[in-house]
Amino acid sequence: AYYNMGTVLKEQGKLEEAASAFRKNKSIKSQTWLLKCLYELNNKSHFFDQLDFLISNGENNAIIGSYTSRSKIRYGIYRENPFCDEPLKYVQKIDLLKSCDFQEVFVKGAVKILNEGIVQKKRQSLVVNGNQTAGNVFGQMGQHREKIQDLISMELEKYRLKYKDSSEGLISNWPTNYRLSGWIVKYKNGGAIKPHMHEEGWISGSVYINVPPKLKDDSGNLVVCIESETDQGTNSKSINVVTGSLCLFPSSLLHYTIPFESNEDRIVLAFDMVPNK
Repeated sequence: AYYNMGTVLKEQGKLEEAASAFRKNKSIKSQTWLLKCLYELNNKSHFFDQLDFLISNGENNAIIGSYTSRSKIRYGIYRENPFCDEPLKYVQKIDLLKSCDFQEVFVKGAVKILNEGIVQKKRQSLVVNGNQTAGNVFGQMGQHREKIQDLISMELEKYRLKYKDSSEGLISNWPTNYRLSGWIVKYKNGGAIKPHMHEEGWISGSVYINVPPKLKDDSGNLVVCIESETDQGTNSKSINVVTGSLCLFPSSLLHYTIPFESNEDRIVLAFDMVPNK
């Protein structure tokens, strides 16, 4: 109850009250969300107390990783990051057109959901000029689901093997058991998604089902960053995505897209690799 109260209060911008509610619940989920509140309140002393408490107790998740990285930028204070100290080095773009029949596997599954109206749309404040499917899309694609899941799981395994010698917690603590949670977003002209992170994920990804031709060099680019969209240079990376691209990155990274201009819809399958507790 205190966790639920805290999340509602946080959504309403009542950060002090939310922090008070999270303090009353000792679950790691509440204690991690308390960390978020303290950072947003810019309560430096209590934030580092909470961060040290979580790290010293061996906790490791994308939120802890994200706020450890962000606090280094904001306060200039380094803490060893249990999740991923250099997350931008673990961003990958893959061309799925080379490894599968993209039209048969991904496009038909997405079109089935969008055109048949079998899935409700979800109100999503982060999405500009677009809409998002509700529920887990991997349970909604019928005959296409297995092939899509298998291909994504295969690419996740390739990702793990590519970095297998890394000492980052992202790789050394790779979940032995996980599930895929996904959704489809369809954007109209001028569509984009605002900066955010996927708190439940370990690795986040996006498959670009349809990307209209670009009118500007960076139109529709996916941008991953450590702190915010004003973070440029060494703290961010802009990725030129096209139809058939798959992007994989640590869930601790914030990400957003640059608006695009086209009368053609942009369709993206977004997903998280979520550890099973």
